[in-house]
Amino acid sequence: MSDLESALESVLENEALTADLDDNAAKVLLDWGMARVRLIHRLAIDMPDVEGYLSEQMRATRKLMRAVNNWTAVRAEKDEAGNAAALAEILAHAGVTATPEHTAFLAAHLADPPPEFIANLRSFCENR
Repeated sequence: MSDLESALESVLENEALTADLDDNAAKVLLDWGMARVRLIHRLAIDMPDVEGYLSEQMRATRKLMRAVNNWTAVRAEKDEAGNAAALAEILAHAGVTATPEHTAFLAAHLADPPPEFIANLRSFCENR
C-alpha cells in the first residue's frame, strides 16, 4: 500500500472525524478531507522534509475535519462570537488567514443544511 493510500484510508477509517454528522454531510466532509490528503501528497514532493510536512499537514487535516464535524452539529446553538471563533479555527487548520469576509460567509450560510453548509465552507476555505 502506498503512503497516499494509507493516508486516505486513515481518514476514511477515523469515525471521530464525522461522528456528529448524518451520512450525507459525512460524505461531503470526507470528500473534502480526501481531496486535502491528495493535495498534501502532491505538494510533499517539493518539500525538503517530506515526512515532517506530511505529518504536520495530516494532523491539520484531521483537526480541520473534527472542527467542522463538531461545529456543524452545534452551530445553530452558538452565538455570533462562538460561530466566528469556530470559523477562525477551521480557517487556521486550513492554512487560511481569517478576514472580515468570514462574517459575510456566516450570514450567508450558517442556516444551510449540513451537507450544503460543509460544501460552502470548503469552497470558502479553498478560495481564500
